[in-house]
Amino acid sequence: LDGEHVAFGKVIDGMDTVYAIEGGAGTYSGKPRKKVYIVDSGQIPKAEWNVE
Repeated sequence: LDGEHVAFGKVIDGMDTVYAIEGGAGTYSGKPRKKVYIVDSGQIPKAEWNVE
């Protein structure tokens, strides 16, 4: 990533996890206080999103 604000994908479940990461590693300026590691990720097929 290029050191700027980067967003990709869409959170359809697990916003509590996103908020926990943001509260523990994020700052108002957007510069992280510590590294966040994504150790397991994947893709949910659009047919399984269950969003309107």
